[in-house]
Amino acid sequence: MTEELSLAQARRVALRAQLLDRPPSGPATAGAVTAARVRSVLRALGAVQLDAVNVLVRSHYLTLYSRLGPYDPALLDDVVYRRRQGFEYWGHAASLLPVELQPALRWRMTRRAEHASWQRFRDRVERERPGYLAALEAEVAARGPLAYTDLADKAQRDRSALGDKYTDSTLLWYRWSDGKSALEGLFDAGELAAAGRRGFERLYDLPARVLPTPVLSAPTPSLEDGQRELVRRAMAGLGVATARDVADYFRTPGVETRARLRELVASGELTPVRVEGWTDPAWLAPVPIPRSVDARALLSPFDSLLWERSRVQRLFGFRHSFELYVKPEKREFGYFVLPFLLGEALVARVDVKADRSAGRLLVPGAFAESGADPGLAVPALADELRRLAGWLGLDAVEVGLRGSLAEPLRRALRSS
Repeated sequence: MTEELSLAQARRVALRAQLLDRPPSGPATAGAVTAARVRSVLRALGAVQLDAVNVLVRSHYLTLYSRLGPYDPALLDDVVYRRRQGFEYWGHAASLLPVELQPALRWRMTRRAEHASWQRFRDRVERERPGYLAALEAEVAARGPLAYTDLADKAQRDRSALGDKYTDSTLLWYRWSDGKSALEGLFDAGELAAAGRRGFERLYDLPARVLPTPVLSAPTPSLEDGQRELVRRAMAGLGVATARDVADYFRTPGVETRARLRELVASGELTPVRVEGWTDPAWLAPVPIPRSVDARALLSPFDSLLWERSRVQRLFGFRHSFELYVKPEKREFGYFVLPFLLGEALVARVDVKADRSAGRLLVPGAFAESGADPGLAVPALADELRRLAGWLGLDAVEVGLRGSLAEPLRRALRSS
């Protein structure tokens, strides 16, 4: 039997699955959020995307902030890299993941190890630098954890000596340094692990020195079992989803994802549903359907609620865009734009930047979504921007001129 779900019900299920169904209820001081709470968010989401952009704060810290409120970002590093309750690997792009998911991702490590581009890279390096890969692995074993910049021989390549620059530039493992490419390839294949980060530079070490022994010694699931666990976790993070949504969450192949969904329906773990206004079939995780939600959060553009853009459009009627790589004169909203979630809707978006030298949270642009009530959105957005500034250690919020909400937002901030 296929159940019917209204669009409003689907939104509420999705927000609850993402821990966004109510404003963060944590205390005003960041020190009151514990490592246990941070770990619970990581486990519930299944993956927190990493990104190098630091115009405001690294995205993975902001994703936790949207759910916990003010907290010490060092707690996330502590949970992942010191308590070893999480690990870094390819989930949805580069991600922090609960450590218990490592066995379920070994099939991906095997595919990376057997990928033709990686094999070509290894063959070329062995021809050009005999023994280099073995020496690099021995160096990590002897001196790790190591960043690329710590390598005794970085094996940088001479660009001028390349014959077919187009072919070389399009190879998966080609980054002008064989040392960098080797470290990343060994990491992707599961032969090295991320022991931490120096700034945003990944530190590589042997898996035995990074991952807990019970995880490393756990039996390797079959490909089907590993993918089934990822689909199960994706559905827990999505609540209700199409096959495309599920495949996107951990970037599992579409055909295999649909097979795993059928298996989970057959076992009674998922329920087929039709969602109002959706053309594709969907599935519902075993979760209660909230009667209402009271969401309120500024979201990273890399937040897991926003990963699959067609899903965001289907759920919220919101066209999510990321314009960091768009030329400034062609940007519609700005460089680093945070959608604002209020109630059950994405009601606004704000372009933000932390001016740490001046102690200000800059908001060059603030834009209302079509149909949003500025009378409700502006006071709530002003409060959230003040709270965000406080978490970042900034003294004031300064709003620019761009966008329909800029002037009312300036007034709201002045009046408080």
